[in-house]
Amino acid sequence: MTEDGEATRVLAACVRERGEAEAIRMGAVSRSWASLDASVEETRTSLRDAGIAAGDLVAVLAPPSIEGVALLFALLDSGVPMLPLNARLSETEQAQAVKDSHARFLVTSPADSRGARLAERTGSGLLALAPDSLDVVAAPAEARAKANRDAAARRRAERAALVLRTSGTSGRPKGAVLGLDNLIASADGAASLLGSTPLDRWLLCMPLFHIGGLAILLRAARVGASVVLHDRFDEVEVARSLEEDSITRVSFVATMLERVLAVRGDRRAPSALDLVLLGGGPASDDLIERAEALGYPIAPTYGLTEAASQVATRPPGAPRDEPAGGLVPLGDVWLRVVDEEGQPCPTGVEGEIQVRGPIVMRGYLDDFEATARARRDGWLSTGDIGRLDEAGHLRVLDRRTDLILSGGENVYPAQIESVLESHPDVVEAGVRGVEDATYGARPAAWVVRSEGAGLDVDALQAFCRERLAGYATPVRFEFVERLPRNATGKLLRRELGET
Repeated sequence: MTEDGEATRVLAACVRERGEAEAIRMGAVSRSWASLDASVEETRTSLRDAGIAAGDLVAVLAPPSIEGVALLFALLDSGVPMLPLNARLSETEQAQAVKDSHARFLVTSPADSRGARLAERTGSGLLALAPDSLDVVAAPAEARAKANRDAAARRRAERAALVLRTSGTSGRPKGAVLGLDNLIASADGAASLLGSTPLDRWLLCMPLFHIGGLAILLRAARVGASVVLHDRFDEVEVARSLEEDSITRVSFVATMLERVLAVRGDRRAPSALDLVLLGGGPASDDLIERAEALGYPIAPTYGLTEAASQVATRPPGAPRDEPAGGLVPLGDVWLRVVDEEGQPCPTGVEGEIQVRGPIVMRGYLDDFEATARARRDGWLSTGDIGRLDEAGHLRVLDRRTDLILSGGENVYPAQIESVLESHPDVVEAGVRGVEDATYGARPAAWVVRSEGAGLDVDALQAFCRERLAGYATPVRFEFVERLPRNATGKLLRRELGET
């Protein structure tokens, strides 16, 4: 919302300048910017008719769809915050997210029976998102509605656009509150660093309950680029789409890229592809080098939900000292690395990464203590470990919570995983610390072998000893069929060994 209460039309420039150009395609269905905007207007009307006003938080549980994209822009235009629900969570976890956030309404697919059960458990009003319609299925109880309007008044003052549940990789999930200004600053900062034109064609195969997927929609909308939307990540379909749909840009986490490379084999990257954002945690040097050798324009990226996705990226082909290093902060974004006392570290010295700028969240919903811990003097404490080079460019090493303190030495699981994954018979690896009476903790590794590989523990340990310091060489190896990951592909190290 603007200061005078008028809605901010996110797609206004696209419609004015690119009205008949393709905005989004999903399967055989294609919509122009003008057509998508008409759906946005119809959805805004349905929201008003349902009694939803600016500041009323709306939870959304629905698979990716063009209608869902129209709903996102309608909510942004109306000043109605959205809470995207992770479809892969249990119903109990989803209900907890709705209750924690005091969402007044729940939007779901009419084909999804979980929606009605979830609305009943949480007292939320239920709306069905179907092709060309947004219908009220059940109104909320009056007492519940009043309580949520009171909570909405507080959120309205914060001018929230999105409330995104953090991944929970370092504790109980919290609701990061992002404003429309945060989202626009992120999209514009990325365009300034990496370039962006209406001729871009994004492949969107990331979940739309995650900032990584949602950010792509905002980036496209800011310049009038088109988006090819997939309902989920499938490496075969993604590989086909990269080749056949003239894709110029895509965003992957490391496991996605690994699987696409496995499908495509030794084929060179499609000629139209000019940007592969690679985020979701540190990627191994081996993976980056293999992809670049095949012509993939890899842009290693550091980001987090609390900073509206992208924070720093190394443009494809830019100079670097190491494959995953040399990340450049977005425009108007400042980075620093601090020690345990919060003092800036010298160049090249490892410490906690802090971020400052217009991309930083408002705070955590209804959690003032967590917000105060995360934001101090304008700086966002990320909990991630990295270092800056002479040019002020970033290398991300690991999460502070994953750091292994072994006999006074800092051991980074991501570094060990990178070495393990450089072995030709290793598909992927995960490392965490295990208790040790002498050293406090030692690294242990869980490894997925290539199909049919005869790799054994002795050979793998010898491989590591040649490439790692003694204190960083895992003292235990376990071969497993898969590693625990969250919905966006991030490795859940704390769950290693639990299955």
